Amino acid sequence: MAGGSFIDSWRARAVAGLVLAGAVASLAYLHRDDIAGLTGGQPVALPANGPLAECLAERYGAVDKMREEGIIDEAKHQLFRQRAAAMCQDRFGG
Repeated sequence: MAGGSFIDSWRARAVAGLVLAGAVASLAYLHRDDIAGLTGGQPVALPANGPLAECLAERYGAVDKMREEGIIDEAKHQLFRQRAAAMCQDRFGG
């Protein structure tokens, strides 16, 4: 090859880009349920247990307010909601 090696050519970069795009697409397909969970979902129904429902409503309200005010991002919002649910369930059963 008079123009240089293949590895330094634009064709090699195009092949690498296609491999990267294929890998990203494969990962996105395999984790589509995880990705869909991050984009929101159905709101969690509050339980019939009165004290537990009050605790969840209070904690979820505080966490939602932090997200609305921009204090936390969406990932932390989901994490804090999970922790609030665990705390209330530990305290009041459920």
